[in-house]
Amino acid sequence: MAAPAKKKKSARSKTALKRHRKSLRRRARNLLWKAKYKQALRALRKETDSTRLPELLRQVHSILDRMGRRNIFHRNKVARLKSRLARYVAQRMAGASAT
Repeated sequence: MAAPAKKKKSARSKTALKRHRKSLRRRARNLLWKAKYKQALRALRKETDSTRLPELLRQVHSILDRMGRRNIFHRNKVARLKSRLARYVAQRMAGASAT
C-alpha cells in the first residue's frame, strides 16, 4: 500500500503568503518566455532553407535579449547562447553555399 501523500506546509504570515503568490506568477511568466525561446530555437534548427536562417536567428536573438533584460536568463548566459547560435548558423550557411 502506498504511503499517504505528505501535505505541503503553507506559509503562515501575510508577507510569506504574498511572496508565494508572487513567486508563482513569476514562475508562470518565466516558463512562458522559456517556451517562446525553445519554440523559436526549434524553428531555427528545423529550417532547411538557408536564406531564412539569418531572419530566424534575429528572432531568437531578440527573444534572448528580452529574457536577459527581464532577468529570466543571466546576461552572460544570453551572450553565450547568442554566440553559439550565431556560430551554428554561420556553419549551416557555409555548408549550404558549399553544396
